[in-house]
Amino acid sequence: MAFASYFGRTATAASQVLQGFDVREFEQLLNGLVVGIAFDGQACSSEGRASLDLLVRLLARLYPSICFLPEGKEAARLAGGLARLARSINSRITLARRGAGLSHCLVVGSAIPDVPCQKLFLGSGGWLAKLSVSRPVGSGNSHNPLGAGAAACIAAANLFRSVFGAQLNGASIDEAVTFSLFDYAPGSQVNPALPSDVDLDQLFLLGLGAIGNGAVWGLSRISGLTGALEVVDPETIDQGNLQRYVLALEQDVGRSKVKLASRYTKNNPGLSVVGHEARWQALPAGAMRHVAVALDSATDRIAVQGALPHWAINSWTQRGDLGVSHHGFDDDMACLACLYLPIGTIPNEDDEIAAALGLEDRKLEVVRPMLHNGSPVDLALMAEIASRLAIPIDPLLPFVGKPLRALYQGAICGGVVFELTSGRSPVKVEVPMAFQSAMAGIMLAGEIIKRAEGHRGRAWTTAKLNLLRKMPSDVITERRKKDPQGRCICQDADYLDVYRAKYGSSPDPAGE
Repeated sequence: MAFASYFGRTATAASQVLQGFDVREFEQLLNGLVVGIAFDGQACSSEGRASLDLLVRLLARLYPSICFLPEGKEAARLAGGLARLARSINSRITLARRGAGLSHCLVVGSAIPDVPCQKLFLGSGGWLAKLSVSRPVGSGNSHNPLGAGAAACIAAANLFRSVFGAQLNGASIDEAVTFSLFDYAPGSQVNPALPSDVDLDQLFLLGLGAIGNGAVWGLSRISGLTGALEVVDPETIDQGNLQRYVLALEQDVGRSKVKLASRYTKNNPGLSVVGHEARWQALPAGAMRHVAVALDSATDRIAVQGALPHWAINSWTQRGDLGVSHHGFDDDMACLACLYLPIGTIPNEDDEIAAALGLEDRKLEVVRPMLHNGSPVDLALMAEIASRLAIPIDPLLPFVGKPLRALYQGAICGGVVFELTSGRSPVKVEVPMAFQSAMAGIMLAGEIIKRAEGHRGRAWTTAKLNLLRKMPSDVITERRKKDPQGRCICQDADYLDVYRAKYGSSPDPAGE
């Protein structure tokens, strides 16, 4: 068995959540595991197939050995496609034969596999994601994949907690979960059927990173979508992205993120998908009335709100939780910018990059001008960085001739330096696990669908959960008021005048 070529990025993500992290011990533990995926004919339903698809997309990025355990002819045929998917994600993965010593087994459908290891049964029914440690929970046959996708994320998170519980403050696994993606309320069984057609009107999805991938995965599996989906991202897929971009395969490295998203959404004939391989700021002023935000930074989110969309839906991952929020502007609730206003002093980008590359004393002379101009890194500067970080230069040579920001994203965020130092190099960038980002994206897709259906009366601004702990027993939604210090643009008379001139002064479009 062998780890994926982007394992350094995976190790970087794990180091953010595991205490006492040591990359060699991390490798050894993973190398000792064989994860089974068992399923039967009942799992070949539309929701079961969705759960299996996303489960493979999550597990194949982390675990070097997987064993498929299909029961029945239909399941056996499905297993062939799932195996090809796993290899397309990690060409080095070991697909163990039946009878291999399994460490864990994830089960979809009604199967009860006779394997002497811990079992996690997952399934869904429309908006409901289900998990049990004791019995099959079944998979529905609706054309709503969101509960099925959430179930895969919850199962992958429980598997991670089972394997690494000792390094997660003793975090234990869930015994039984029924989680409604419709209202997020504890114990909720709210589960309305999706109509045969859902009109997205004209929606801009800003950002096709890991969260955007999760959102597109969900939307692409809902038949009957109509309207226009405008996907916006200027970047291409790099190898480090494979760690948590659930749509991306190894062959997609170098492909534009927009084209990747378009590939998955083209099978819905009623939906017009328009790609913009550009920064969202380059779009025509006033074009974005309705936005779904899957961007990386607080700065970008504040700027999006400054563009004054009619309403915005936002999704995020951060250390400790993930979630979604929805926002109007001309009301008494928090706008998108309110959630991200800085508190106290925050480091500039050049401070962070200079520190990560060992160039603190050359921030003004080298780092700041190179970030501003997009200047390429030459061999002499690369040799200096390697010397300061006490690492060999050879692994950094592919970044010679690329902008300094690309070096930072690839070598620091991408885990190259982290792996070269066996995890001793501090990583100040947050890199979530794949199941965290995918869950945030699926929740974003759910909010998009609910708004398109007219469900706008939600009594909350943010909804969040922590997949590294047991599913919460208390309410995870929160009603957020505007910035209490009056600092936000939604409390500025000029901004409010412009917003009202564009949309009128009708009740809050977010339904608060």
